[in-house]
Amino acid sequence: MRSAAALGACLMTMVGGAWAAQNLITNGDFELPSTESPPPGWSMWGDPKYQNPANYTRDTNQPHSGQACFRIHHPANTAGYVVSSPRQAIVLKPGMMYTVSFWARSDRPGSASFGFDAYASIKPYLEAPSPGFFPIEVGPDWRQFTFVIHEGWDFFADRTRFVLLTFKPTTNRQEERTLWIDDVTMTEQPTTRQGRLVDVSRLDHAPLQHRLRPGSALEFTVDATRRLGPATRQAGGVSFHRVAGWSGVPYNRRGDYVLPAQLEEAIRELRLPMTRFYGVGDETFSVEGALDRAAALLDKVGIPQDWTVLELETQGATSKLPPEVWARAAQHALSRGYRFRYWEVANEPYLGRSGQVFTKPDDYVAHVQAVAAAIRQVQPQAQIGLAIAHRSDAWGNYVLKQAAGHYDFVVAHYYNFGSAHGRAFEDIVLSDNYRILDEILKVNALIRAYNPTRPVYQLDTEWGMHCRGPQGEQADYVDRNGNIVGTLHRAVRLIYYAREGLLRGASSWEMFTRLKAQGFGFLSIEAPAKRPMLYWLYYHFNRHVGDWVLALDGTAPWHKSVQRGQDVSGPLTPVLATASDDGRRLYLVMVNGSWNQPV
Repeated sequence: MRSAAALGACLMTMVGGAWAAQNLITNGDFELPSTESPPPGWSMWGDPKYQNPANYTRDTNQPHSGQACFRIHHPANTAGYVVSSPRQAIVLKPGMMYTVSFWARSDRPGSASFGFDAYASIKPYLEAPSPGFFPIEVGPDWRQFTFVIHEGWDFFADRTRFVLLTFKPTTNRQEERTLWIDDVTMTEQPTTRQGRLVDVSRLDHAPLQHRLRPGSALEFTVDATRRLGPATRQAGGVSFHRVAGWSGVPYNRRGDYVLPAQLEEAIRELRLPMTRFYGVGDETFSVEGALDRAAALLDKVGIPQDWTVLELETQGATSKLPPEVWARAAQHALSRGYRFRYWEVANEPYLGRSGQVFTKPDDYVAHVQAVAAAIRQVQPQAQIGLAIAHRSDAWGNYVLKQAAGHYDFVVAHYYNFGSAHGRAFEDIVLSDNYRILDEILKVNALIRAYNPTRPVYQLDTEWGMHCRGPQGEQADYVDRNGNIVGTLHRAVRLIYYAREGLLRGASSWEMFTRLKAQGFGFLSIEAPAKRPMLYWLYYHFNRHVGDWVLALDGTAPWHKSVQRGQDVSGPLTPVLATASDDGRRLYLVMVNGSWNQPV
């Protein structure tokens, strides 16, 4: 599952030296005498409650060179960090490459984080796609880190106009660590890289269709004779964690089937058209044994094998399997007569976790190419899935381009990471969805640009509300993600997923949970008779989607909203009208996305 704070690694290359050019960083050597904390040229960042000047000080003890360095302390269970000062924000220019170099050490070995906070505007602050964030392995000895970013490849200067260098002493907010940095430089020169990525902001894409017009009331007619196209019934899927998941079901770590009959029946009653497992090749038993157990479970609960996505590697992408293991899994599935055909290569390889095996996008692209070739040798009709971070030029745009021709479907995990606190209910339930849905359409346009002769499509194998709590609580433990707010957010998304053909299927997060972590879960081994709101949403939705989408004509009250400079207005009451294949049954699904306006 994807962390809300993790934005993915950037397309950067280790190089041996720095360019002989002007340093764009103010006081990067920390030699300017000052008692200010942080030192001049640097700023505390993040939640104001963690901005303690005592944690960000000029330190004359053991600098890398000169008289001083910068001490950055991270107390346990906090989330403060530092950036190069926005008063001297680095202005990025078209056609340029930027080289960042610094020295770092820490009080204990482990992972710190370096990256770029990116903005389209500084006054006011308007966020932009970042060239990236990634972990750096630090220890007691000074070590140099150097990275290069290229305009047109890692960022586009007309969108990402300003960056701030960002340093975090740890990648784990629960951990205490002190980081020292020194001799920080950033230089620019004309890029040496040929060509450019497609700029998705300049790429034409179909606008999101709402099927209703703004009006004072919800009034519409359904034309049962006009079929717009097939409904995406596979939108109503729910993903498992693993075959032997963290909740202890459906199998335990020994491989024993331990799912109670009551929960087995509950899953069967959801009538799920699709699901997904990850870590299938990372269990305590063999990959063949994991496939056998997955197939047996699917047959018990009535989920089609041919609409089950399988990912074999570790959850955090901290290791990878040889291509021959993927091929072995595909061969085993064929030999047993299983109908598995969707193979998703790696789970969220872009997150930049400690121990990340894919240190840069090219590492992942090479792995996808090798795995795809190995699987197709034994299963020519296999569908290969590519994982992307859709808002990252490096881990989205670049990966789509470089791996083109080797993947059949794209997986982006369209979670809503917006805040669920202190905002209008309508913005969370409606506007956030309308923004994400537009992003999906942009990704579809980018997929077509890089795969003009191949029918590549999207499958969303994890999604839902993924908002942290007001005190920084992890999304799993934020009830609002799973109560009426999160449930209606998902209901709106399901309507558009089923109606608009944006992707071929979707499987949301997640089947099992613990009672203390109800932000995502549908069922709990601790309360097998309980059914949360998310369960009942899918229970009814999958019973009320027909085979064909029908035309609507009418009006609805409109929620007007602008996010990140984009108009994301739309109906308060999204509507889905479908019919059965024989035309004898008509289904309507509607959501009232307003907190206080009856419709």
